[in-house]
Amino acid sequence: MQDKHEQGQSEPVAVQLFDDPVEWDREGRIIQVAADRSIESVLRRIVDEDAAWVVVVRSLVDIGSTNYYVFRGYELEALVLNTPERRLWTIVRAVDMLVLTPSRASRSGRPVGPWHGEDGPAASRIVDFDASGRIVAIGQCGRRSRQTAIILRGHDFVFHHPESDDALGLPPSARRGYAYSESDSPAGSRPPQPIKVEVTLSAETKAQINIGANARVPFQIELTAEAVPLAVSQPALAQTDMPIIVSLSFENGAVELVSKSEFSFDPPVPGEPRSGFFTVRGVREGVCRFAVAFRQGGSELGVVGLAVEVMAAGAGKGKAEGTAVAAPRDIADDDKLALLIEQRVEGNQVFYEYTLHSEALGLPYRRVRSKPLLDRGGGAASTALAFVERIYERVTKELKSLDDLKQLQREARALGASLCQELFDPEVAELLWPLRDSIKLIQIVTWEPYIPWELVRLRNPASDEIDERFLCEYGLVRTLSDENPARTLSMGRWAYLGASYPMGSFPPVGAEIDYFTTSAPESLRGHGITPEEITNTRDAFYDALADGEFDVLHISCHAESAHQSIERASLIIGDETAPGESAPRMVEVDTITVEAEARLGKRRPLIFLNACETGRVGAVLTAWGGWPNVFLRKGAGAFVGTSWAVRDKPAALFSTTFYNELLGGKNLVEAASAARAAAKTLGDASWLAFKVYGHPRARRVST
Repeated sequence: MQDKHEQGQSEPVAVQLFDDPVEWDREGRIIQVAADRSIESVLRRIVDEDAAWVVVVRSLVDIGSTNYYVFRGYELEALVLNTPERRLWTIVRAVDMLVLTPSRASRSGRPVGPWHGEDGPAASRIVDFDASGRIVAIGQCGRRSRQTAIILRGHDFVFHHPESDDALGLPPSARRGYAYSESDSPAGSRPPQPIKVEVTLSAETKAQINIGANARVPFQIELTAEAVPLAVSQPALAQTDMPIIVSLSFENGAVELVSKSEFSFDPPVPGEPRSGFFTVRGVREGVCRFAVAFRQGGSELGVVGLAVEVMAAGAGKGKAEGTAVAAPRDIADDDKLALLIEQRVEGNQVFYEYTLHSEALGLPYRRVRSKPLLDRGGGAASTALAFVERIYERVTKELKSLDDLKQLQREARALGASLCQELFDPEVAELLWPLRDSIKLIQIVTWEPYIPWELVRLRNPASDEIDERFLCEYGLVRTLSDENPARTLSMGRWAYLGASYPMGSFPPVGAEIDYFTTSAPESLRGHGITPEEITNTRDAFYDALADGEFDVLHISCHAESAHQSIERASLIIGDETAPGESAPRMVEVDTITVEAEARLGKRRPLIFLNACETGRVGAVLTAWGGWPNVFLRKGAGAFVGTSWAVRDKPAALFSTTFYNELLGGKNLVEAASAARAAAKTLGDASWLAFKVYGHPRARRVST
């Protein structure tokens, strides 16, 4: 989600989609902040970023909803001037957000959801999202915008329209062949190297599609020197001696594919670009992400991500917003087994379609479908989440039985074998079984972030023999379908947050925090690293995420995430008591507020989140919830998290081994494999809980 816009003035545009005419500001700088930030910390951001608008995001975990409140920067400044004691209060408390009417949400200028009341300035404003969930404008309803009152704990406080700012006395803040150079090495001492050429990858589609209507998703591959790209584009380096495979995938059942899903082209040559298109059809209302992926050999040259809204009627003619990422073709990728996974819905049944690809194993984009997924009652699962709920219900129940570790291990092994039968068609197991000793690493590329692929154990359908290893022991790393993850990790600046619970709400956590403070500081300093501590307050945590000035962020804390609402997970980073209260309250941050605050694209850090159930993810209305998706979509280069509650000792051994291997020059998959092997020696199944997202070959580089 875009965090800000360049400051400027836009021509007001009046529309009549709302009760009152709306004036839209699409140029003013917008910042998002969490509602549990202090007013003082928000005022600093307003000044530092010259913000015209502040969108306060309040996550209502209990009812699974999110409210947005829009203020002008000077309105919050005026609040503090009039009542200075509120400066250190949270925004929720300072403006009585429990009674304040939220701003209305819209998508591409159309209302989304109900609007109740008109108390306070936020009630007269609209937060406009595009299909990708990015805030693109703030609207002001004309008739309500002149003057509104807000009740502040018994006081009447009046905010004025910008035309009467003087009343406040405040200023507004507010390219085939091989090339070989003899100078590189003695003749015959090295093989010829493939020629690479710079190409531009691009794609586009409509921003909206009507249900039942078809839409094209055109794409192009051009020499960069001649490129006239489509709406969303990115240059990349491709080899000239092998084909480029272009495929389309999408995250949910809002659309269906009505054309082939894959094309193969020779690389472009001068005067001969390569182009084509996919055709999709709208199926049901909702927002759907597309990924147009360009692959060569085992490498992802690039991915164009597009967000499209499916509507009952009234689709516009605009082009979809999107992102594009790319990287050079890397021969080293050819030894990985890529498992490209897509969800398909037919009637009331959910399937997975698999594309298996490996140059080294001789699997050229082999497509296979799963059986229908089953829910906890043994019937056909209507959603992937219903299937996942059954799996996690069993896993969580078993992993609480820490008194009998041997039984725990047996149960995890039995679950892994049954998962193979449920998730993989026998053809998949038949393909992979004889190749087991040749598999060097597995990259799962998928939209779904739910399934515990790490737990799967291959079963030979012919002999019923079960593999001794779990899939994670083959070097499994995950990648989101519309992401091309970072291939380098700078790891120069480290930050860490260790939760503490002085009120005794939770037991101490984070034995791995010793790695940053006592057990390995000399080792880290040998690499030029001095870890910086983030205090466990909301403001400090949000400030660190908004600044994004770190290459590694380690978070150790407790967490909560109900199975029926896994998209609303919360990190509990501390406890506290409010003035006049004796019972402790949790210091919590959730996926919605972190998504609003985090800006990680500049340094593309490695995020290590060691908390209960942090690898479980779900979807929300305007964005993706859950920790892996939130951090990766906000710019993280790699992410490590856990799927269920893990014990402190194996968690500490996993994390410290992982870091030491990366610092010693190992790549992401090597470090993850070493960490899993180390934690496994402790005798329980905690090591199976760790999920690693990123490029398998990502490696630390000097900065």
